[in-house]
Amino acid sequence: MSKNRILIIDDDDNLRDGLINLLELQDYEVNGAADGKEALQILEDQIYDLVITDYKMQEVDGMRFLKTINHQYPSLKVIMITGYGSIEHAVEAMQAGAINYIAKPVIPQKLLKIVEDTVAISNNHRVAKSSDEVLAKLRHFHDFVGASKPMQEVYRKIREVAPTDLPVLILGESGTGKELVARAIHDLSPRTDGTFVAVNTGGIPKDLIASELFGHLKGAYTGAISDKKGKFEEAHNGSLFLDEISTMDMPVQISLLRVLETSVIERVGSTKPINVNVRIICASNEDLQELIKQQRFREDLYYRLNVINIELPPLRKRKQDIPYLIKYFRMLFNKELNKDIKDITPAALQTLKQYSWPGNIRELRNVLLRAVLATNDEIEEKHLPPELTKNKIGSEIISFRAGTSLSEVEKTMIIETLNAVKGNKLKAAEILGITRRSLYNKLEDYHINNKKL
Repeated sequence: MSKNRILIIDDDDNLRDGLINLLELQDYEVNGAADGKEALQILEDQIYDLVITDYKMQEVDGMRFLKTINHQYPSLKVIMITGYGSIEHAVEAMQAGAINYIAKPVIPQKLLKIVEDTVAISNNHRVAKSSDEVLAKLRHFHDFVGASKPMQEVYRKIREVAPTDLPVLILGESGTGKELVARAIHDLSPRTDGTFVAVNTGGIPKDLIASELFGHLKGAYTGAISDKKGKFEEAHNGSLFLDEISTMDMPVQISLLRVLETSVIERVGSTKPINVNVRIICASNEDLQELIKQQRFREDLYYRLNVINIELPPLRKRKQDIPYLIKYFRMLFNKELNKDIKDITPAALQTLKQYSWPGNIRELRNVLLRAVLATNDEIEEKHLPPELTKNKIGSEIISFRAGTSLSEVEKTMIIETLNAVKGNKLKAAEILGITRRSLYNKLEDYHINNKKL
């Protein structure tokens, strides 16, 4: 079982080193920082179970630090060291979120008792609290995990735009979490009681996009066996998220522009206008301005959609968040797979932090799923795929030969996940991050049946 990690913050070198030595003798993993500013930098690279901080320090003092981490790392527990038994300082610290305090001069036995009790409470809470509560604590904003500066800027923009009804264009590489941004905007807006409808336009055949968005009448085309509402009608009084907007062909772009200008749609095969009250949120992983130059995207539509834009950073530019994402996904998969993976080794963590992550959060999620499936204790470097470890060690995780097709990789992951959840397709779809309908389609495409599991 992994050691509890403790961070000591004090500008008195002798006291800080003494506390580190004292706690290391009790088999804790301990690091030190001279002030709150240095501590915040350390917290970007490693997860701690407990922080012990002095009240009065230069640069960022204990109280400022406490308020900062309560905002950025709400699940992190803090013990405050106050000078000369100041009741006022102790009360202020507890009100600001400290779980306990100790007065100077620090009595080793008293400190050890407080630390032991705090760590025990923390460990018991991990077991006693429901998984959903624990996972919620690990989120820094809405459904996002990450407190890095680039993500703080994203959260700021979401807060600014959510109360308005303006169109929003979300930009970023695949796998960065664009739909999470769209959902946060909807949930924090006055439309939160309305329906949020998400459409991946890139996954719909081009000749059916108009029908999906605007609906159709019976007989409008071959296969239209009944009247059907489109996504705009489904999202009436709510929000419509259009992902991969760059994949729309020109006729649909023209229709979308008309809806933005008039708030009126017409079902395919009908001339009857239908008023819709929908907030449009779009996303693209392509450079739309470059597509405009190539005459593949309408410039007037671009300016209609790009009233406000939010650009999501790739994971390689927010690596401070990786330890927190790892913890979140580890605990999520523990819940979903009924496992108890305790931790990740420092070597494995370092490997994950050094990787470039071309697939961003989605790729990290899949790597951790594969690792959790491969172990029953802690995630080690050998549980990571060869492309991350550069074949330094023999990999025990599901690995693939060079040249293996993406479809074969996907098929293997689906089978392994279904095995782990004893064939529960709904649960497998949730873990794989796809819809149940998508999973059934893939099962059919890959000819996977229960006999193969």
